[in-house]
Amino acid sequence: MTHTHALARGWHALFARGLPVWQLNLLFWGLFGAIAFGVRLFMGVPLWHAVVSTVIVEGMCLLLAFALRGVYRRSRRDFGLSSAFRMIFLSLGASALQGAMTVAVSLWVGWYNPWFALPVAAFLRLLFVWTTFMMWSLGYYWLWADTDRSREQDRRQEAQREAQRMELQMLRAQLDPHFLFNSLNGIAAEIRPHPDIAVEMVGELSDYLRYSLDHRKQPIARLSTELGAMESYLRIERARFGHRLHFHVEASEPARRRLVPSFLLQPLVENAVKYGLDRSTAGLDIDLHARVEGNLLEITVANSGSLAPAEASHPGIGLETLRRRLELHYPQRHAFTLAEHDGRVIATLQLWDPPCSA
Repeated sequence: MTHTHALARGWHALFARGLPVWQLNLLFWGLFGAIAFGVRLFMGVPLWHAVVSTVIVEGMCLLLAFALRGVYRRSRRDFGLSSAFRMIFLSLGASALQGAMTVAVSLWVGWYNPWFALPVAAFLRLLFVWTTFMMWSLGYYWLWADTDRSREQDRRQEAQREAQRMELQMLRAQLDPHFLFNSLNGIAAEIRPHPDIAVEMVGELSDYLRYSLDHRKQPIARLSTELGAMESYLRIERARFGHRLHFHVEASEPARRRLVPSFLLQPLVENAVKYGLDRSTAGLDIDLHARVEGNLLEITVANSGSLAPAEASHPGIGLETLRRRLELHYPQRHAFTLAEHDGRVIATLQLWDPPCSA
């Protein structure tokens, strides 16, 4: 942001409250009056006469400026041909009134411009004041239009943030039923052959759902909280698959303190269990690691097994949701890869800086 734009934004904030009209007018016409007072002294006007003339003449400029503002506020806000003609003629009328007042004050105080005859001095002053009122009017329209643009931009940004919040809620609503469906299917499959395992899975699922409800209105959470949720999920799956499933979670303390979108890791861990068990002849090993390097948070979810070609070209709803959430929370600040290396499928998330709050 440039210095000029920062100043403009500052004026916008004041202008929106109505107060700066007084400040701008007093500043503008106060400066104009100070210059006029100095010119009068330079041309030999007695001090007292110069003070009286400046207070009356330039004070009238201030009053006329407020009158012009009242007319402009009742007209259309967009600046077109009609607005330009209105500004020209109203500025000329204000200058004529101010010029007549100047002549009257000159006659009253008994002082005349030694360089020009009274008609010539009045005409030159008319042109000068007309130009000044034109500059003031253009500045008023510019500030008015720029303030409208700023307000419209703020409204668009707020609408965009609201749309993002709604979309994130919809995406999370897609994830939770998906996970719940898979978990209940797993519990149902264990009720008859292994009722003790089914009971254990119900307890773990209850803990996980309690966590989900506690964080349903929190789009952002610490990674440590997310890791705890994933451990609960993996315990549910381990209760189902027993010795076939082993998992290990490791994260540095700086990584655990980082903020991430809630339930961001769920589709990665869920896919590791689902596809890893299908393609592992022996047991399934899942490793979840997180580390921080500068402003980069890197999270990897690795599982034994192989990556089917269709997974990369036709990802399921979980990975599609993950990618969409990354675009919303980390626009142009994330990378996601899914690859196979040495008999292991490795999903890698690289996240730069904190997530955009939704």
